[in-house]
Amino acid sequence: MWKIETIKGWKSESFERCGFKWTRYSNGTEWIDVADGASIGDRASIGDGASIGDGASIGDGASIGHGASIGHGASIGYRASIGHRASIGNGASIEDRASIANGESIAEGQIPLASGGNLDSLVGGS
Repeated sequence: MWKIETIKGWKSESFERCGFKWTRYSNGTEWIDVADGASIGDRASIGDGASIGDGASIGDGASIGHGASIGHGASIGYRASIGHRASIGNGASIEDRASIANGESIAEGQIPLASGGNLDSLVGGS
């Protein structure tokens, strides 16, 4: 699984938020917050200012935009793309290769579906 500690120059700091243990990774100008129970695939890309909740699962090759929020227990599929400042609610599930637009929100527990089976063009909304 993904380990930011292997990126030269990044530091980690542990803290608690809402009863969960988190780690903030930073390089001095950029940072991300990851709950200790989150699982992130090896080839995932996480943008500056993103937050990944406890029990969230980020698939290999997924892309999480700057300032995006991934809720507790949310599942982001293989090569899915989550836009900048997008919000994925607790327990929501984003399919493999799906795309959520910048600033869009997916409600808690929601599983958005694409019409016509074209998951590459999926844009979520609540």
